[in-house]
Amino acid sequence: MSRLIDRMIDRIVPKTTASACDYRDVCNAAGHPGLWWRECCAQTGCKWTYVGSC
Repeated sequence: MSRLIDRMIDRIVPKTTASACDYRDVCNAAGHPGLWWRECCAQTGCKWTYVGSC
């Protein structure tokens, strides 16, 4: 009986999966001068932030 209830709950409650993120500094990213901070996550994609000179 408890398995049936567990399966019903699994269908009702959305599951969240942990997304791995990658963070690193990249110098001259895609040919753009300077040091860039790259944050890439599976769900949100990549974001680039200019940090300064390499």
